[in-house]
Amino acid sequence: MLPLVGKAQAHLGSTEEEIRELYSEKTFEVGYTAEGEKYISTFMFYGTFLYYFDKETGFSNFCMQVINEIPYLNGQVEAYNKKYVIVSDTEWKAYLEDGSILKIKLDYNEEYEVYVFYYTN
Repeated sequence: MLPLVGKAQAHLGSTEEEIRELYSEKTFEVGYTAEGEKYISTFMFYGTFLYYFDKETGFSNFCMQVINEIPYLNGQVEAYNKKYVIVSDTEWKAYLEDGSILKIKLDYNEEYEVYVFYYTN
């Protein structure tokens, strides 16, 4: 079963503690962007997830999923094409139960040779 993100694995609007509690079996690494924004990352079955937190509110405001296995990428794109509104070959909109909209964008990072899903509101 593929992760269909929505409020699921993107966890936008969640605190660090809430995300850590949901994945208590996982080990998270902590880092900071050049601008001082905190993020945590962990490896999950379908790739590495990075959760970024607003400096003022402490809520997650951005999520990235790094995938380096083509079968996982293809499966996830196929699932998104079935579940969400297709904006383009690499973009989707998810209309969530709480009335919010999740924007999903897929990009290829040439420097690291990986595919990255970006999740934003």
